Amino acid sequence: MSNNFDTLSCASCKAFFRRHAVRVKPFKCHFGNKCPINLQTRNKCKKCRIDKCYAMGMNKVI
Repeated sequence: MSNNFDTLSCASCKAFFRRHAVRVKPFKCHFGNKCPINLQTRNKCKKCRIDKCYAMGMNKVI
């Protein structure tokens, strides 16, 4: 864990956010935008994962 994009995150979330924060076409969630995002489920829904990145305070402008 380290400080990445203005918040504390793991290397996996840092790489995910770096790749997807600049995405023009938004992701879609097929489960009502309520997917749990944790170590076991983080790769199942990209929409909910990017939303959680923003909710945790990640900022694409540094």
